[in-house]
Amino acid sequence: MEPDEIVVARLNKGATVLRYIDRTPSRVTLALGRNKQAKLPADRVLFTTGVVPHDYEAFLEFRDRTEKAANQIDLFDVWEVAVDEQVAMSVDEIADLYYDSCIGPAEMVALTLHLDHGSDYFIPQDGGHVPRSKEELEALRARRLREAENAHAAESLMTALRAGSLPDPMSRLHMGLLEHIKGFAVHGDEYTRSYAAHSLLQDASDGTRDLQRRAFELLVDAGVFLQDEPLELHRSEIEEVFPTAALEEADSIRAEPNLDNRERLDLTDLDTFTIDDADTRDRDDALSLEAVDGGYRVGIHIADTGAIVPVDGEMNTEADRRMATLYIPERSIPMLPPAFVHDVGSLDPDQVRRAVSLLVSIDESGQVQGYEIKPSLIRSRAAISYVEADAAIADEFHRWHPTLLPMSDLAQALLARREQAGAINVNREEMLIKVATPTDIEVRVVARNTPARDLVSEMMVLCNSLMADYCKINEIPASYRSQSAPDVSDLDLFDADGVLRPLTRLHRHRLMRRFSPAVISVTPTRHAGLGVDTYIQATSPLRRYPDLVMQRQISHFLALGEPIYSADDISSMAKRAEIQMRDLSRIEDARRRYWFLKYLMLTRLGAPIEADHFTAYVLENEPRRLAALDLDEYPFRVRAELPNTIQPGTTVTLKLTGVDLWRRQAYFLHVPRFVETE
Repeated sequence: MEPDEIVVARLNKGATVLRYIDRTPSRVTLALGRNKQAKLPADRVLFTTGVVPHDYEAFLEFRDRTEKAANQIDLFDVWEVAVDEQVAMSVDEIADLYYDSCIGPAEMVALTLHLDHGSDYFIPQDGGHVPRSKEELEALRARRLREAENAHAAESLMTALRAGSLPDPMSRLHMGLLEHIKGFAVHGDEYTRSYAAHSLLQDASDGTRDLQRRAFELLVDAGVFLQDEPLELHRSEIEEVFPTAALEEADSIRAEPNLDNRERLDLTDLDTFTIDDADTRDRDDALSLEAVDGGYRVGIHIADTGAIVPVDGEMNTEADRRMATLYIPERSIPMLPPAFVHDVGSLDPDQVRRAVSLLVSIDESGQVQGYEIKPSLIRSRAAISYVEADAAIADEFHRWHPTLLPMSDLAQALLARREQAGAINVNREEMLIKVATPTDIEVRVVARNTPARDLVSEMMVLCNSLMADYCKINEIPASYRSQSAPDVSDLDLFDADGVLRPLTRLHRHRLMRRFSPAVISVTPTRHAGLGVDTYIQATSPLRRYPDLVMQRQISHFLALGEPIYSADDISSMAKRAEIQMRDLSRIEDARRRYWFLKYLMLTRLGAPIEADHFTAYVLENEPRRLAALDLDEYPFRVRAELPNTIQPGTTVTLKLTGVDLWRRQAYFLHVPRFVETE
């Protein structure tokens, strides 16, 4: 080879037209451009032309001409001649068959480039090129066609999405690609085909580094997702529609409601009532009160859902899968078909319903004298809201005052006994959020320790603890909930007489961090947090599957003298329920947070007359970390940067500066305007 001679050599990107400089016994030096060189093994030189251009521009002209010619080569006729032989052919042999006229250096360079860059008809093998079989060629062409169709579908889909629409019509390929974008918008890089979504979204990123957010925005603009799309439901694959078989079973039970032939205690003459939120539709617990010698007989009546829902039926299977009714501000997703709940299960006024009734003899000091559990029939007289119940307790002329006042007094006596037994009640306010439309959001703050809420809470604790006691005494396998007592010795919660002091918000915050999670087991163990020896959950069978199972277990034992579930059955269900209920709780918390943040964005962000200012209570303020605070106006925890001199227990002023609904984050700035006090 002569200096500056044109050669074809294989670089990392494939065969390339270059200029020869010099060589050693094993390596050659080639010019990559005007001033750049590379040293390669000698066997990487594929073809020497013998052509020495008179200047660099002549080299460029030769290179461009041969590369263009390489792209125009079609070896079909050569392949058709050689396909049946299936032997390796040299470049020279292929050239003899392809070119009709004189073969010069330019033609050989073009053919070498074409073969090395990948020919449809020949495969490099054994130092030569073997023709593809007919089957291989058909498969290659089919793959190329699919790739072209996919590329076209991807381009047309992304063009439409960038314009805020979808292709019309939507092909099967479009729908498949759209599912990748939806999956990525929901799950991010945890989506199993996230690489496919990345490829689609790169050109539509608009410079953002958050491709998942960009995917969501494109889907919203195209009407695939709502602006307020509950992504949490998608991530957990929450199904909203009931299977047809479950709905058909529910309809059959509604049509034939008297399926249960077991003996039931007729309590329909009792003045039974329910207390719930005003918009509650699944009333699964009712109460009654009778004055008897030595005190009262309290009736706690639980809808006998377990006896109504067939244990091996479709509704039970679906309830087991869903595990609980999901309550989010924009809607609820029920555990059981709504029509069944409202027409058969819910303890609605003036309807005879089947129940499991706990009848407790109790004196005025809250001391339980005895109890019995009976399958029953009840008829509720009224569905009372918490607000109405509070009014009835306070108003001696209210129709329900003679019943609710003594029951409220009993509840306070029961609460006092639990606190004497070690219970610590952390009564943080609750925020109720209802969404009528995306811009009509109602936020209410309610106290958890109103007389009516205390009444219901204490009766439910009493019911669950006595039902747990019943299971323990009768050796009925049950899912007991227990909790160890927290170490609060350093929190100064009790006075010299051992009486619990009024809790400050800082006390409540630090106390909550000391509680260990409740443990679920088939072994009855003390629940120190509630101050009871045994505890199960069985009072919400229309809304929670573990409650349905436990209530069915007790109901079956009452009827037949034996449990329907083994300890292993109960343990397995409880473990699954613990995981799923935790996930449902996370979804509910996340959706409440989302809608509250949107409420702040719509009503308080940038509002005039300092409506974007909030007072907040400092819970934590550690060095090099954002402080944790509770808003005074709402029971909502936020983080903000505070001076290190501000101590926990201090009240400060914050200004709302921004809301990011995608990140579920509100941004606050400390405003040192007022004297900040402990």
